[in-house]
Amino acid sequence: MVELQLPKLIAWVRFPSPAPFYLNMKNLSQDDLNSIKSALKEYLFYSPNADDSLTVLLQNPQLLTDFIDELFESLIIDAKKEKESELVTHYQNRRLFLQAVKKSLSKKEIALLTVHQQAALRKENTAKLLSRVMVNTEPFDLKKLFDKVLKWLDASTEDKGITVLEKYPDLLTDKTEKMFTFLIDEANQQGNNFFEQILRTLSEFFRILRLELGEQNVGVSQSKLIDALESAWEQTDFSIFNEGKQQVILIA
Repeated sequence: MVELQLPKLIAWVRFPSPAPFYLNMKNLSQDDLNSIKSALKEYLFYSPNADDSLTVLLQNPQLLTDFIDELFESLIIDAKKEKESELVTHYQNRRLFLQAVKKSLSKKEIALLTVHQQAALRKENTAKLLSRVMVNTEPFDLKKLFDKVLKWLDASTEDKGITVLEKYPDLLTDKTEKMFTFLIDEANQQGNNFFEQILRTLSEFFRILRLELGEQNVGVSQSKLIDALESAWEQTDFSIFNEGKQQVILIA
């Protein structure tokens, strides 16, 4: 990697760039926007080696989307206009590394990284909300159900994820969909469209999984569960996690 004078470069890189720059993004909250800007700066200027760079990308999957790739194109163009040859090379190298990581990950893996990050960011508030709510007066604990979903998201391998589903078969019932329906309504009321789309995608995944299993969700064979999971992954639309083609917002 080219040796860079970081303070100088950070001063040069502005959000927006010299010409107003627009990102194709959903109506994200200001916290989400700040998170993207912070993660991008860390990836650009504070990740001196491949291991550090990979860690930043995996911890910030919002960087693994098409709109960030488009942002790099704009940054490279701006650097060329400013005749900053070192900066052009740096941006090009950072972009190539990001593209390589993105190519190595499946849409499913990027989706899981994004869902896990968003759920973790909102874990405390969501848990408090669910602890106070009953859906249709049904006697099941929404907070405990949400905790089980988080355990499934925390599973580091597919086998561990299957183990979680076998341990908590209530995740394979319509209770999970009822929980997501409530959270979707709350996210919609708060105007958090990106998180709402994430919840809708998760709800659709669990709905397809339940339908694939049919009436049998307790004591289901592992082979049938694996087949149902593969079908749910194939049928669920995860494009929001990969394309990032969303409503225009000015990064100020």
